Order: sequence, then C-alpha cells, then structure tokens
Amino acid sequence: MGMRNSTTFLLSTLAIAALSSNAVAQSDEKPGLFATADASIVHDDNIYRVIDDLAQSDTYLRLRPELAAVGGLGKHRFQLSYNGDYAKFSDQSDADYTDHDLRGRIDFDHTLRFSSRFEAGYQKEHEDPGSINRLQLDMTEYNKYDQNFVLAGLAYGSEEAIGRIAVNFRRTDKDYTNNDLDFFDYVSDQFTGRFTYRIAPNTRVYAEAIISELDYTPGINFELDNTYKRYRAGVTWDFTGKLTGDINIGYQDRDYDLDTIRDIDGLAYDGEITWAVNTYTKIIAAAKRESIDSSLDEAGGFLRTTYGLSINHELTERLKLKADAGYANDELVFSSNREDKRYAYQLGLEYELLRNVALAADYTYEERDSTVAIADYKANIFGLSVIVSLED
Repeated sequence: MGMRNSTTFLLSTLAIAALSSNAVAQSDEKPGLFATADASIVHDDNIYRVIDDLAQSDTYLRLRPELAAVGGLGKHRFQLSYNGDYAKFSDQSDADYTDHDLRGRIDFDHTLRFSSRFEAGYQKEHEDPGSINRLQLDMTEYNKYDQNFVLAGLAYGSEEAIGRIAVNFRRTDKDYTNNDLDFFDYVSDQFTGRFTYRIAPNTRVYAEAIISELDYTPGINFELDNTYKRYRAGVTWDFTGKLTGDINIGYQDRDYDLDTIRDIDGLAYDGEITWAVNTYTKIIAAAKRESIDSSLDEAGGFLRTTYGLSINHELTERLKLKADAGYANDELVFSSNREDKRYAYQLGLEYELLRNVALAADYTYEERDSTVAIADYKANIFGLSVIVSLED
C-alpha cells in the first residue's frame, strides 16, 4: 500500500505517475481482484491556480476508488481496471468534478515467439489548471474532456528473448466539453516501432521510433494540426533489484501544417532511475524533455523540461515517509517574452492502522514563476486521508 499524491501537476512534474496509477496495466501483474479507496479532506488556498489577487481557497471532500481484475486463460492474459476521482467543494460548487478512467487489455501468446496485444479505454476527466499554460483568470469550472483510445500491437520475440521487435498503433480521440475549448479537440494516430536487444541477463538496449499525426478541430482563423516524430535509443537495467532504470535520448520534431506556426525540433530525452538503498529506503530520480502543444489561442507548441526526485522511507514497520520535489521549465517557442518555471514539493506521512487500512497526511506546495506576471501563481494544499485496500 503506497502513499498517493494529491495533485496532478506534482505527478506530471516528477514524471512517475505511471508507477502508481497504471500499476494494473503491467503484463506481469499477478492474477486476482484488487480494490483501493482513498477518502480525503483537502484544503487548497488557490484552487484555480491564478495570481494571488484572484486566488480562491476552498476545502473539499475527495474520493478515489480503484478497481482491477487480472486473469488468464492458458497463456493468454486479460486486465480490466477502473480509476475514479470525485471531488465535492464546500463553497465553489462549480469546481466539483467526477472523473472516470476505464481500461481493458488482452495479451495473446500465439507461439513461443509471436504475440499480440489489444487495449481500449475511456476517460471522462478534468484538467488541472496548473499543468497547462493557458491563462483562465475568470475560471469557475475546471476544463473537462472525454477521451477514448484503442491500441493494437504485434511483437516477434518473447520478453526474455535476446532480440525482440514490437510495433503498436494507437488512436486517441479527445473532446473538451466546456469552457469553449473546441479548437483543442483532436484525433491522434500514433505508430510506434521498437527493437530491443539483451546485452546481459538484466540489461537491454533499444531503438524506438514514435510518429504521431494530430488532427485538431479548426478554429476561426487557426488550426493546430501537426506531425510529432521522436527517434530515440535507450537502455534498461535491473541490478539485483537494487538499482533499476530506463534511460533514452534522441531527436524530436514537431512539424505544424500551418506555415505561420513555428516548428519545434531538437534534443529529447526521458529517463528514470530507482535506487533501493536498503529494505526501507527507496530513491527515484526522473528527467524528461518533450514538446507539447500549447493550450493558448492561435499559438503553437512549447518545450517542457522536467526533473523530479522522490524519496520513500519506512520510519517503522507501520509508519512511512514520502518526500517529492519537482522542477519544470516551459519555453514558449512562439513567444520570446514568456518563459515559465514550475516548482512542486510534497511531504507526507502514512500510518498503517490495520493490514488493509492506512491513515495519511500530506502537504503540497506548487508555484509557477513566469516572465509574464499574470501567469504567476502559488498554491498550498493540505490533505488528510483514509486508505482502504482489498486484495483477493
């Protein structure tokens, strides 16, 4: 049972959200039924992530259930998962949200070398205003969207083979449902090819190409359609469980259809290293450099570079400490007058009251320091939680 972060931006800044929120999506998850419910009381002194003069504070009740079923039939495996996130605010009722994330996956082992994979998912979620660069100073309701995706993949070579080739196709359809953000709706077709080669029992190198075609809904005088290509080489390793990692570096190119939008290309990297110092202390370091389409009207993309550090330490058999720190730098390539620096810190304690029941408390600080003054914000978030987990 792990401590769960309170804010979306902190997770994305640290670039390790997938470790906790998508745990059931891993093909090596043991079969069974799993359920977790996290009920929290949270106080946030800047719920819309705006400048201090416009900041609104509120206290809200938050419930986050997670359900997962993992099973198999012969050599084939299936996984189903549901993650919910519901919030009811005390004063600002327009800020209430009910998020849903439903996913399914099937892995087929056709022969010793040939396998296939199929996934589908539906998300109805809200957008953390601190994670985007759009300024919505008069916001009363979080940006909300519906999203669905399908994925099909083929692989030649098992996970344990010396060499392995895998190809995937994923289609994503995202539609915003409020706040006049129709111009940011899109359909994305993404193709991924990856070759992996084992150079030691627990060390592999790989080469990967990812090409995404993004088709946005046209605005009045603007269209954000683009092709995003990434080519990278990397290495993964696991040294007796003490030091594990996945690091890659390469080249990225985001090419916009409109000549008036500045393209983005250059260095890209993504990496994460986990060090199990001992049986009760773990340190995770992460870094990422990527280009992202801007959520501003009639603007192209921006470069985001993130660095994160997370420390998990068991003070006793029942009491756990977690400390996170994240930094992100957003370079808005369409404007030399704006650059955003983001900071996020979190400190939390979790006490295992019973085998399946834990109590948690955490404090989070977020800040955006921009060269454009009205884009600055600071936020302090305090949370108290009860976490119940069941496992079959």
